[in-house]
Amino acid sequence: MSLPRHQTTDEPRSRKDPFRRFSRDTVEDRTLRLCKELNDHGYAAEIVQGQVVVSPWAHPRSCDVLDNLVDVLYPVKTRNGWRLHQSMALSIPPQGDMRLPDLVVVPRDPEYHDEMRLRGRSALLAAEVCSPGTWKADYQEKPGEYARAGVPLYLIVDPTAEPPKVTLMSEPVEDPAPFDEREPYLKTVTVHSGGSLELPEPFGLRIDVAALFA
Repeated sequence: MSLPRHQTTDEPRSRKDPFRRFSRDTVEDRTLRLCKELNDHGYAAEIVQGQVVVSPWAHPRSCDVLDNLVDVLYPVKTRNGWRLHQSMALSIPPQGDMRLPDLVVVPRDPEYHDEMRLRGRSALLAAEVCSPGTWKADYQEKPGEYARAGVPLYLIVDPTAEPPKVTLMSEPVEDPAPFDEREPYLKTVTVHSGGSLELPEPFGLRIDVAALFA
């Protein structure tokens, strides 16, 4: 389903209301409302370059891997009072796009764009678990989008690779634009099953990659 693009502004939140309110029913309103209705019915609806994109159901293997990742992150989450969300959307500037990471780690009081979308710069980490149907988006589309949103750490967990692997992208470039030809993150580290991945501060955590695919 294709909808017209609508430019948005990155306005600060009102102190009285943590979510932005619209004074009229705009194209963006209708697009967000459609996504909310789809998501409420169990689908994963995102906005990509102004188009509503509905993802297929997650494969059971991907769900198991995601559950293992949550187990690995849970101690540091508990220690710091963070939250682990599996249904929190990120606002992707400048078109008003929206992505739903498989997992996003946020502080207890993150900054919201509106009642559906979190500002990426206030997230601590976004993670995607690859499946054959999401591989292209996870590796080729989302790094640039998450860098534009200001997500500091982007983790790709890939059980479809042989051997399975994880890729961590960190240090997003400054002011990336859509279709920017630069690499969206300055650092990229890939570790295959059998090795270990260091999540930098504020995590300060070493992950046994094989444990994610057990």
